[in-house]
Amino acid sequence: MNGKRRRDTPEWAWEQALIDAYYDYRWHEVLDPLAAAVKRWEAGTLDYVDLARPAGRVRKGVSFIDYLFSEKREMLVRMIEFDEEWSGPWIAAHPRPETPKVG
Repeated sequence: MNGKRRRDTPEWAWEQALIDAYYDYRWHEVLDPLAAAVKRWEAGTLDYVDLARPAGRVRKGVSFIDYLFSEKREMLVRMIEFDEEWSGPWIAAHPRPETPKVG
C-alpha cells in the first residue's frame, strides 16, 4: 500500500467518520453560542453591542478549525483522539475496525 491508506479500507472509512463527526462538533462549538446570542438579540433581550463578544469568539474558533483541519490526515486523527472528552464516547460508540494481521 505504499505508505498511504487506501480509501476503500474499513480503517480509512472509520477515520473519515471520526473526522466528519469531530468537524461537525467543532463547528457547533463555535457557532451555537453566536446563534443563541442572535436569537436573544432578535427577541430584544440583548443589545447589538453585546454581539461583539460572541462574534470575536467565532473568529478565534474559525481560525482554530482552519488550523486543526489543515493538518495531515494521520496527525489530525491523532489530535482528535487526544481530545479524550469528545473522542472517548465517540470511539466507544464507533469502535475502530480491527486491522488484519500480516504474517
